[in-house]
Amino acid sequence: MWQEFSAFVMTYVDPIGVVVGILIAVPVFWTWYEVTLGQRRQRRRLYRELRGNPGGRPGILILDLLPGKDVCPAVERFRQTDEALKLIPSERHFVLSRDQGLTPQAMPEIHADLRAAAARIVGEGVDVLHYFHAGPAIVATLVGAELANSCRVILYQQDHGHYVNFGPLKIL
Repeated sequence: MWQEFSAFVMTYVDPIGVVVGILIAVPVFWTWYEVTLGQRRQRRRLYRELRGNPGGRPGILILDLLPGKDVCPAVERFRQTDEALKLIPSERHFVLSRDQGLTPQAMPEIHADLRAAAARIVGEGVDVLHYFHAGPAIVATLVGAELANSCRVILYQQDHGHYVNFGPLKIL
């Protein structure tokens, strides 16, 4: 009985196990290659591009904290009048908006949303961020603190219907 079972296993199950093992090994090795070498190659290409062309990957961050208002159309109108901002692709547009008033209890949630946006900004390789601010100025300090070590941030503030460039945002 044992010899018949052993012969069955060696004749049928063992070759099937080898074929299944080879079929499973192919996607495992493919994934290993992509994770170790493929992503590394993509990161190197992105870093070479960023080093060779500083300021070549601009982005736009719109922070709208005014309840009952939507500043995105106004920013879009302003963006269409500026030649440099007009060329920024839509995948590098980031919008944070809140339709409620700002309270101290809401600051942790805003900070978490801002950190998530900062991660997306860094993930896109943005090296110059045009920051359109609408709301209390205290949140601009959060933006400056979150993005201090990532990219240059240029602050725009709405003044009587048009946006004014306040220059680079710095944390002192």
